[in-house]
Amino acid sequence: MFIASLFQALDTFNAAIVSPIYYVMFTTLTISASAIMFKDWSGQNASSIASEICGFITVLSGTIILHATREQEPATASGTN
Repeated sequence: MFIASLFQALDTFNAAIVSPIYYVMFTTLTISASAIMFKDWSGQNASSIASEICGFITVLSGTIILHATREQEPATASGTN
């Protein structure tokens, strides 16, 4: 179901918009699922948990900054050579 939604988004929007959103969603869901499945945070202290959250925020921020500061592609007119 998620893959079908991804393909619909790629058909509707530019891949430069969809790819960063997909990357962040995939990373978020992977971290959440591994924490639930393996009870990853139950044996860690607060410092380790805060460190992991800061790492995730860094990845999220970097993706947003890269997407926001990329150069826009020039628009081309249809039907011209």
